[in-house]
Amino acid sequence: MKNVRVVFSKTGRARFISHLDLVRTMTRVMRRARIPLWYTEGFNRHPYLTFAAPLSLGFEGLRETMDLRLEEDMPFEELVSRLNEAFPEGFEAISAAEAVCKAGELAQSVYRLALDCPIDAVRALLAQGEILVEKRTKKKTVKTMDIRPAFADAQVEACDGGTVMTVTLPTGNDNVNPGLFLQALNAVNGGTYGMRVLRLELLTAAGEPFR
Repeated sequence: MKNVRVVFSKTGRARFISHLDLVRTMTRVMRRARIPLWYTEGFNRHPYLTFAAPLSLGFEGLRETMDLRLEEDMPFEELVSRLNEAFPEGFEAISAAEAVCKAGELAQSVYRLALDCPIDAVRALLAQGEILVEKRTKKKTVKTMDIRPAFADAQVEACDGGTVMTVTLPTGNDNVNPGLFLQALNAVNGGTYGMRVLRLELLTAAGEPFR
């Protein structure tokens, strides 16, 4: 049995595939690509597939990771090639290798946020001493939190009448979803601005690529 970490992109129409559907899609892709996956034992056998920090519905990612287990050796280049032949539109396998980082080492995500609002509105919000939003917890409760510290190093620039923000946000137990910034922006401006989210990279606490 061999553990492999696949780096892949999920863009375009694929951003509308939920995480649950992503697991189903990948399972079908593995069968179609004739990948010798290792399956769990027991009555309800299923392939071992795990994803680091699954993307929210509607978000795109350039370097997402998927861990899998193979029952027999396969060259990494062949694995990537087979996946790309079987992938539906919007997915692309970039690389495959033995995992370097443990799951618990994932700590940050780099995002590119394309906001359809004037840059002055974004700068005004970032200039506030605190940005309070309501966040739903895993226990289905709602808590108020200040996301201003998470966006302290955000870089913004005007682009085609809108604003592009590049920001590195906490990922994991203290996860800050970029959608919370849009929530605050609309609350302050009374608007219905939109935002397209692209995750550029997953990082460790030391700022190293999660591989």
